[in-house]
Amino acid sequence: MKFIPKYIATLVCITLFYACDDELEVKIPYPNDITFNAIDLDRFTYEIYDEPFQVGNEESGVITVNVSNSNDGQFSGFALSNKNFRSYPWSLSRDFAPAAGLTPEEKQQAIDSTAFSVYTDEINRTENYLVGNTSGDNAYFTLAQPGIVEHVLVANTSYNYLLSSYGSIYSRSYDSDTQAYKFDGLSIQNHQISNPNPKYFSTFSLPAPGNVDAVSLRGHGELARREVGEAAGERAKQAVLNAGGTEEEAEVAYEDAYDEAYGTFVTGFVKLIIEGSLGGSTKGQVEYYLAVREGVDLENPEHNYILNDWKKVDLTSLGEVDKVLFNLTSSYVDDQGKMIYPSIFCLDGIRLQ
Repeated sequence: MKFIPKYIATLVCITLFYACDDELEVKIPYPNDITFNAIDLDRFTYEIYDEPFQVGNEESGVITVNVSNSNDGQFSGFALSNKNFRSYPWSLSRDFAPAAGLTPEEKQQAIDSTAFSVYTDEINRTENYLVGNTSGDNAYFTLAQPGIVEHVLVANTSYNYLLSSYGSIYSRSYDSDTQAYKFDGLSIQNHQISNPNPKYFSTFSLPAPGNVDAVSLRGHGELARREVGEAAGERAKQAVLNAGGTEEEAEVAYEDAYDEAYGTFVTGFVKLIIEGSLGGSTKGQVEYYLAVREGVDLENPEHNYILNDWKKVDLTSLGEVDKVLFNLTSSYVDDQGKMIYPSIFCLDGIRLQ
C-alpha cells in the first residue's frame, strides 16, 4: 500500500492547483494594449472626429477618447493619424516654395504635415495613433470601468521635434545673437532626407503657432540665461551707483553679478503632465519631459534630450482611475505665458490592468 501517500500527495497538488486557478487569473494581468489600428484610416493621413469615440474590447478594456472639433481645422482633445513626415515642409523652403506663393490655407496644410506626424528616428511602425491637443483640458480619455492604467506610449510630433531641435528656420548659417538660423543663409540638406545631392539643399522654415518665429530649446535657454544675467547685473550696478560708487565700480559689479546669474541659471523644457481622477476627484499626476536641457530635471540633472521615439510612461502610481487627462507645459512662453511651441503630442499603446 505504499502507493497511497503518493496518490494523496498528487491529489492534494491537483486540488490546490484548481483552488488557486481563479486567483491566478485575477492577479496576473494579460498584456493586451489598446491601439487604434482597427479603425479605418487612409494611409499617410489624419482625421479629426466630430465627437468622442470608443476603442478597445473585452480583453484590452474599453476607453472613450475625447475630442472637441470646431470644423474649421481647429480642434482640442485627440485626432487620429498615421503620418510620419519628419522633415521641414518643402513648400516653405527658400528654393522650393511655389513661385506664386502659398495661400494661408496651403501654408497651414504644410505646417499640418508636421503637426499630425509622429517623430521617430526610424520609420514609424505603430500604424494608427492619437495626436493630442491639450488646449482647454480636452485631451483626455475615460475608462468604461474604473481600473489601473499600467502605461501609455508617448512621443513628440514632428512639429515640436523640429522646432525644439532647430527652431522655425533651418540653414547652415547661425546668428549667435538671436540664437536662430538665417533664412538667407547657406543651404542645408533637409532634415531626415538622405539624398546628398546639393540641388536638393535649401533653407527651410516652419512657423510656430500664431506665425511666430521660434528658436530651438537650446537657443531659448541661452537667451533666458542672458536675460537673467542682464537683470542681475543692472540691479547690482544701480545698487553701487545709489551707494555713491563710481561708474567704473558699477560696471565691475554689473559684470560680476551677470556672470554669477548667467552661470547658475538653467532652463529649457517641454513637459507632459498626466493626471488621473476617479469620480471627479484627482488621484495624482505623473510628469514626463518630452524635451529637457541639462540641469533642469532636478531628479535627473544629467538628462539632456529631445524625445525622438515612442516612450513608455508608467501610470500605475495614479491607482484606480476612470479618467486620464493630459496637459503640456514649457519654459518657453510669450509675454502672456502662452507656450511658443504647439501644445500637441502623440499617444498610443494604452495598457489597462
